[in-house]
Amino acid sequence: MILPVLAVLSLAHAAPAAAAKPAAAGGCDAKALTTALTEASPGPSAQAFVDLATCDKAAATAAAPAAVKRMLAGPTGDAAALVAISLGQGQPVRDWLSSLEADERASTLNHLGEACDKAGVVGFWTDSATALGDKFWSSGWYSALDECRVPAVQALLTTELTTAKSDRAMFSAVLGTYATNAGAASVTTIQALADKETDPLVFIDLVRALPAAGGVGAASGPSPDRITAAKAGLAAMAPRLPERAFPEARKAYLALGDEVAADQLVAIRYKADLTGGKLLWGIAAVETATCKKGDTRVTVHAAQLWDTGHSWQDELVERAEPNAIKAFMPNVVAPATGQLAEGCKGTGKVEWIVSDEPFVNLAAYTGWVAAEKATAERDHVGVPVKLDSQTTALSD
Repeated sequence: MILPVLAVLSLAHAAPAAAAKPAAAGGCDAKALTTALTEASPGPSAQAFVDLATCDKAAATAAAPAAVKRMLAGPTGDAAALVAISLGQGQPVRDWLSSLEADERASTLNHLGEACDKAGVVGFWTDSATALGDKFWSSGWYSALDECRVPAVQALLTTELTTAKSDRAMFSAVLGTYATNAGAASVTTIQALADKETDPLVFIDLVRALPAAGGVGAASGPSPDRITAAKAGLAAMAPRLPERAFPEARKAYLALGDEVAADQLVAIRYKADLTGGKLLWGIAAVETATCKKGDTRVTVHAAQLWDTGHSWQDELVERAEPNAIKAFMPNVVAPATGQLAEGCKGTGKVEWIVSDEPFVNLAAYTGWVAAEKATAERDHVGVPVKLDSQTTALSD
């Protein structure tokens, strides 16, 4: 099917005078092609329409409303839709698309969204938004505009952002399309929205859009300028992040390939808990042994863990464990089984625990240690639980 595709491209770009020459040279018969189109079954009708348009634009324009309605979805239908649009027949194409199954419609819309350099396609999109109204958004037509990077389409998306905010799901979806489409240029808009935002859930949506602005997940892929702009936007928004948005901000930085910046958010998130530039966490190793004689032994080893504000809670065990093992020695010799099991010729395990959040002071830490011991006692009813509380302050 190479010749029809070439025909579509030549039709979309050639001037009317130039299009007449191949018809004359090839001796095409517009009347016969019109008859063939009229008599064609739905399967070949799209190609018959393309053939007629290649021969005679005026005849194809006149035939378009009836011809487009009968087409089947698929690559040839996509090509024929582009031809119809180039002939100014956007309405028949809209009607045809509306009649398709959702997956078929989405496929063709994606094809049209990637063809905004072809004649009439940008106008088709803006006209469709007007003609379809709410359906353009609720039926997801807009979601095919990721790669249609033209000012008219970007203006269409930004306008919708100002009206869709009452519907958070729609706002989030349109925002993602806009960020993917506009790339680095979208960051300014996202920041401006964040500056005025007080709803933490909407703030989360704005943070989530930044990787898309960086090109993450886009068909065209990320680029250095997009990544740089997205990270700069996130850095500017960080001081105003609501607590619930920090996990998303961390994910955004990681998606943008910057683990260091993701870790630096810790000091911003827990700024109020910093003491001398550090955060106080609690780390514990709960050592359990089932001895050869059948008795159970449990010891809770606990220590202060001071972090310089660059480790999240789920990173602290891995980063601090070597220091913790040294601090707990000789009581905990091996991190997997522990010293208790070795001493009673049994089997054992060591479970590492880190406090959910840093503590505001040492008193809060002491309370956490007592709570962990109480938890171990509840988990091992009737078993004496020893507490080995270290005075050594660890650092990750």
